[in-house]
Amino acid sequence: MVGVDVAHLPVIDLRKAKGKERPALARQLHEALTTTGFFYLEGVDDRYNAVELKTLSHWFSNLPLQLKMDISKKTFNKNASHNYRGYFPVQPGEPSHKEGFELGPNNCADQKPPTEFAKFFMESNQWPVDPPGVTGEADKFKKVMMEYNDFLGKAGVELLRLVAEGWPKSTHSEFFTELFTPTHLSTFRLLHYPPRDASPPPCAIDGDYVVQCGGHRDSGFFTLVSTFDYPGLQIQLEDGKWLDVPSRPGAMVVNIGILLSRISGGVLKATTHRVVDFGGHRWSAPYFLEPKFDANVNIKLPPLNKNEESGSTERQNYGKWLFKNLIGYEEYRDLAEKWGNIAQ
Repeated sequence: MVGVDVAHLPVIDLRKAKGKERPALARQLHEALTTTGFFYLEGVDDRYNAVELKTLSHWFSNLPLQLKMDISKKTFNKNASHNYRGYFPVQPGEPSHKEGFELGPNNCADQKPPTEFAKFFMESNQWPVDPPGVTGEADKFKKVMMEYNDFLGKAGVELLRLVAEGWPKSTHSEFFTELFTPTHLSTFRLLHYPPRDASPPPCAIDGDYVVQCGGHRDSGFFTLVSTFDYPGLQIQLEDGKWLDVPSRPGAMVVNIGILLSRISGGVLKATTHRVVDFGGHRWSAPYFLEPKFDANVNIKLPPLNKNEESGSTERQNYGKWLFKNLIGYEEYRDLAEKWGNIAQ
């Protein structure tokens, strides 16, 4: 059940960032982010293959449930040693009807956590094993996922360079880069939205729609999504109207989060979006670009309005900011009990 009206998003070709067209591309990106806050991204990397990634997503979701639960988070498997990375199952009765597999940056666990609390976020990744009678598929899955995990992160940071270069007031290209070195807390997710086995709960109904992931704005910097040509993604205009976001062959759908919008003084738009149920299975693979745990995210791009208030200059640690934004999600429901005093 999908709306009639369709969003017409601009197309950003990242290949143009390597040549003389880079300044024009930076201006084009700025225009996209000051209007809808969403755009199609092409040329993310020569290795990007949506069909390959979709096949891996199907492979993982079709694994026996026990193999997935073996790498699930402690919230769902009390015997697990990890809390933040790994698998989470569908939660019956919840408005968000999906299962997922989450990875952090490949080198994150190799870095020394700046605090005891940071260890929670800087976990090693969890990997599935082959089902009985199968050899080599899990190794291929790990190899390819690590490649995507790496180049999607680099593409996200390159987009941030373009944001800085396209800012109307002179800004250094590397304005954001220090926030992401030597590692960061970005999350690469494989998501599967299965059909509901029963009538949806009242909390999943919004007017004429059944919602699989309710309306929200992402919290971080950029989200780069492979939609695999599935319908269901919608964005909300300022007047409250919802528009379908059609897929574009070979392109990712990208939007910005609350943090980047805040750093821009609200000039760049973090747009509310959701996923509606179209009656079948749906897969997607979002990459959430997030800075390192101890990054100071209370920074500002040069203000475009001379009357704009600079606000507080007090340092704001990204890890604590992230924690406060996670504890309301079902996948992290045990966080408040263990670390609630940290967020005070």
